[in-house]
Amino acid sequence: MRMFYRFVGLAMILTSSVVMANDNQVISGHLISVNLAKGELVIEDKEHQQSVIKVARSTRIFHDDQKITLITLCPKQRLSVSIDSSIPAADRIDLLGERKFPPNFLYPTNDLVTVIPGTLPLIISAPHGGREMIPGVPKRKDDTIPKFVITMDSNTYELARSITENIEQKLGGRPWFIGAKFHRSYLDVNRSVEHGLEHKNAREVYIAYHQALQHAISQVACQYQTGLLIDVHGQSRLPDVVWRGTRKGTTMGGLVDQFGWEPIEGKLSLMHSFKECGYPIHPKGIDASEAPFTGGFITGTYGYPYGLNAIQLEYGYSFRASKEIYLKTAQDTANAILKFNNRYLMKKLDCVTDVENRELPHQTN
Repeated sequence: MRMFYRFVGLAMILTSSVVMANDNQVISGHLISVNLAKGELVIEDKEHQQSVIKVARSTRIFHDDQKITLITLCPKQRLSVSIDSSIPAADRIDLLGERKFPPNFLYPTNDLVTVIPGTLPLIISAPHGGREMIPGVPKRKDDTIPKFVITMDSNTYELARSITENIEQKLGGRPWFIGAKFHRSYLDVNRSVEHGLEHKNAREVYIAYHQALQHAISQVACQYQTGLLIDVHGQSRLPDVVWRGTRKGTTMGGLVDQFGWEPIEGKLSLMHSFKECGYPIHPKGIDASEAPFTGGFITGTYGYPYGLNAIQLEYGYSFRASKEIYLKTAQDTANAILKFNNRYLMKKLDCVTDVENRELPHQTN
């Protein structure tokens, strides 16, 4: 029964049959695709039947005896899903063989979501800095939902783009950049789908943003031992402060497991680098509260252990008030990321991605 409650049933797609996993049952097949946000793995057995496997939030995946992130899409790797993370060898699903993708398709594109593919183990996300309306979508008005906000984080889209460009100039490689061009009053992609949109015409844009994030994470995870997702936001509570959100270190848990608290507040951490540049930071210390900016839906959904290590950076208004100011902030942030990257992120894996989004060219505007 433990398996039933902690591991949602297996629904067969492309067929009408349904498979339920029993205790200690091992289900093998080729890894077809992954949806990080939903925690879904799709595998195909030797009879070409495909199964959607719902993975509980508490699930860990083990490669031999090593705990790894939720998704590592590399050819010929053997992955084991452990239902009870304290018992790595028990109740697991083995995924064997090479991954497959539908031809000429990886993720949907949308004119209101900027996606710039990267080559580095870095992803820069900017969900709240857009200014454009979504055609056919009225402004959100249900203020009964949790954390209802419809104001934009001014200049955070531009700040994040500038951070990305500065990193490329300094490292010779490009981070992934995924940014919302739509205004937050129409859609909030840093919320669950139930809380982030109110009109069906916004769903396509929501899906485009999140599947681009999922694709970027899978590409980074395939090429590097670890990566970093930085979700860029703005806050006005303390306008002269850069505020971190890691859910008290848990979304950075892959690096914390390896290096302790050093990647969060050590000499080569992002926050220490901000402090050295004269930016007041908050919070300070392993036991300090990050509330209320603890890390939102994106950081919680795609951070460790479900995707990459992730941090939410909330820039006070003083650091993004004008173009001149946010360009300097971007340069200082890029320098901080450079130190962090060189210390923690540059170990490559012995595999390369073999797919690209060929359906539409990536957007650069």
